Amino acid sequence: MIPLILLKDIRDYIATLGIAEDENCYMGILPEKEVKSIGTYPLKRAGKNKTPIGGEINRSFGTKQVSFLVHWNKSPTETEKAANELFCALRETKMQEVNGWMIKFIQIEKPEPIWVGMDSNGIYEYVIECEIYYDKERKDEE
Repeated sequence: MIPLILLKDIRDYIATLGIAEDENCYMGILPEKEVKSIGTYPLKRAGKNKTPIGGEINRSFGTKQVSFLVHWNKSPTETEKAANELFCALRETKMQEVNGWMIKFIQIEKPEPIWVGMDSNGIYEYVIECEIYYDKERKDEE
């Protein structure tokens, strides 16, 4: 079985960027989101399965479709700045190791973060959707 990068690995990478505190970087559902948080979620619409010529044994990379929620504060300007900072950091990611995985690069779906409005507490939010390309072999499993 070909190993797959986990959502936790992506969350851990986001925490290393220093945009939000480690304890404010989460994955999946968090009932009480803290201000200045970044959530990592599986993208609800998955891409097409691509089988390499000759089968899975010839695959050199995997992909993971992810959505990031930038849940920041009551300032639309500060929230947009935080979303842009994450957007730029993701766009510049190349050959980055995290938890034994090598992230080759990150393909962002839209040309900028997507504003999704405010939550029920008046906290502004942006979403960034992307596809993460990574080496199929973990360094600690070679």
